[in-house]
Amino acid sequence: MKKTFLLFFILILISLSNISYSQINLNVDASLKNVLRYGSGSEFLGSGKVRKEYFENLADARININDFVFGARLEISDPIEYGLDFKGIRKRFVEYNNRDFGVSLRAGDFWDIFSRGLTLNVFEDRALAYDTGIDGVSVTYENRFGKKNPVKVRGQIIGGDLTYNDVINPDRIESYRIRNANFDVSPVKQVTLGGSYIYSEGSLPTGADTTQIQAYLPEVNLNVNFPEVQFYTSYARKHVNTTPNSIFPDEISAEGDGLYSSLVYTREALGVTLEYKNYRFDVTNPDNQSPDRPTKMLPFQNPPVAQREHTSTLVSRNPHVVNFNDEVGGQLDIIYVPNDKMTFTANGSIASRHYQYNNVDSAGQIVYERVERDFDLIPDLDAAFYPFWEFYLEGEYYVSDRFFTKLAYARQSETTYNQNNPLNSETIQATTIPTEFRYSFNNQYSLKLVFEQQWVNNSIRLDQKGYMNQFVSLNLTKSPEFSIALNAEFTNDEEEPTDTQSWFLAEALYRLNQSNTITVSYGSERGGLRCTNGICRFVNPFEGFRLSIQSQF
Repeated sequence: MKKTFLLFFILILISLSNISYSQINLNVDASLKNVLRYGSGSEFLGSGKVRKEYFENLADARININDFVFGARLEISDPIEYGLDFKGIRKRFVEYNNRDFGVSLRAGDFWDIFSRGLTLNVFEDRALAYDTGIDGVSVTYENRFGKKNPVKVRGQIIGGDLTYNDVINPDRIESYRIRNANFDVSPVKQVTLGGSYIYSEGSLPTGADTTQIQAYLPEVNLNVNFPEVQFYTSYARKHVNTTPNSIFPDEISAEGDGLYSSLVYTREALGVTLEYKNYRFDVTNPDNQSPDRPTKMLPFQNPPVAQREHTSTLVSRNPHVVNFNDEVGGQLDIIYVPNDKMTFTANGSIASRHYQYNNVDSAGQIVYERVERDFDLIPDLDAAFYPFWEFYLEGEYYVSDRFFTKLAYARQSETTYNQNNPLNSETIQATTIPTEFRYSFNNQYSLKLVFEQQWVNNSIRLDQKGYMNQFVSLNLTKSPEFSIALNAEFTNDEEEPTDTQSWFLAEALYRLNQSNTITVSYGSERGGLRCTNGICRFVNPFEGFRLSIQSQF
């Protein structure tokens, strides 16, 4: 793709030189965003504390010249907090946008999403060391035809390469070559039809060998939009062929699919959202669920999670990690606003795997057989299906123009089934009550207090099955200059891996001017799973100093 990028760059320079002769004034605009992150302290890895230090600086520059945009990132991550160290230029691109003709071209690095992401959703999340950006070319055409009842049309062609560093093991790198064509057509104002087709060739490290795959992913979707009701549904297929190697001597031909639907109803004071997911991108036996298997959902896919993503510190300590290869479920979310001072939210979500499996071999070997069920379109709460459910209730109340309160209740339950010994299956249930109080002294100063109490029960523990967690945060803000926060977390969990039962953290943010912001923190942070858009990684406990400087010009 480097040759394609260079050719595109030369063509744009020629175009700009011709423009310079035909017009006197060029519309030029430039911007620079720089983020510096530094941390020094110690990290708990399970066997004890080890020295932890990282230094990262990312400078993203953009230059707009008429219809052209040039961009690049200078990155110095040495050492990086998570992932692989890097020094040099990356994320460089050239983009051309012609609004009159509805044409957009981009060469270089880019992220994109089609529809809701069942077949294509590539993005970057530095906090999780996750990046599925494509290095290639994207051509988009968008226009309207007709005046009285215009028909909207959008089409896109994508071609490029994707390099994926495993979130758990960054040294394990998967490589993909992607070709995609997608479109949206709106024949009437209320209805939009869409379709996409992806062909990809991939190279996946699998055990001691590398597996070559060919993947085919078609998708269709429908969006119906009325003033009070919105309905969306999307269905995608996935077919994968493998090339024989030492790990898989026989060619594998695997099929999978996924369905996502949402129904939204809104009217004065009420909003209701119902989401349904049925992901079967790689339904397989319990002994064939290695994360590096070549038939799994591909990294450039990332469908909706169809569950609530929480902002509460303790509620998010026990996230449900969506199994996109084998999960059915959904959520119901209701928002009720009786007046301009009160808001109530109720949310319920449920999910499970599609099938349970039995060991049918009597010769001392494990041979699993799927137990078929008549209606696998709905989740099952039996332990053998790895069930998850959650109920969440929240109320917000503006007591006055200065005083705001929020009270919530969350109940979660998730089971990890032990296929060999079902009696040792683990069920974790958590009840959390988050509260928040915020008082504004005037237009500048405000004080926020957050207190969260949590009760957890773990079924497979022998001694202390139940334990409590507490989180307290006090934040003073002077807008827009600075904010100071003091966080404390406590637990009486005797099996806490770090043998620590309290964590304290102080954080300060100071805005030097409109362009520069400094954030510093010192103390200890409790580790755990962090999730964004269904992508999760385990973050080790850390204690020490962190510094972040953000600049934008």
